[in-house]
Amino acid sequence: MAVELISQLQVKESYVLVAPILFILVHLLRPILFVPVLMVCVTGGMLFGFLAGSIYSIIGLMVSSISFYFLIKLLPMLEKHCKKIEEKWLKNQINLNTFQIMILRMLPFVHFHLLSFCIYKKSTNFACYLRTTLISVIPVAIIYTLLGQSIQTVSIYYAIPIVAFMLLLTYLVRRKQAIIKWQQFFSETAT
Repeated sequence: MAVELISQLQVKESYVLVAPILFILVHLLRPILFVPVLMVCVTGGMLFGFLAGSIYSIIGLMVSSISFYFLIKLLPMLEKHCKKIEEKWLKNQINLNTFQIMILRMLPFVHFHLLSFCIYKKSTNFACYLRTTLISVIPVAIIYTLLGQSIQTVSIYYAIPIVAFMLLLTYLVRRKQAIIKWQQFFSETAT
């Protein structure tokens, strides 16, 4: 009886150690499996609770973002592909600031690594990329983990205004600048 109890405790302890590692690996494999960040973070909240789920999600999102950074450095084709996606979605007109990226990361239909690419482009080095990425993933991990299972049951009547508010907020905090091409500037001033 005592041997069985000790054996069961050892098995439970091994799951306690293995489960977080597997969860972080799911974050790493998430882009390959086309699983949204929302689903993984919500699952983390259900499996590990708010505090542990948030910490594991932050670690997982950071590991995923770091792997993206090194993959884009190693594979020029990936960078070209990301530029095409950015031009398609952002029209290459928008230079998103950190606060906008943080808000857009909270929207489940915005591609996580498109925003990682925006951070990559504006970062001067790896440390800057890490800092900005960490700032932008903390709210996502906390909110999705906190909402946990309830985010899946949010009524559409509440979800639409929340998404509309977040999009409006993203627009309002944008970097306000005008880009005028050289030829356009001088052709208009000459007339």
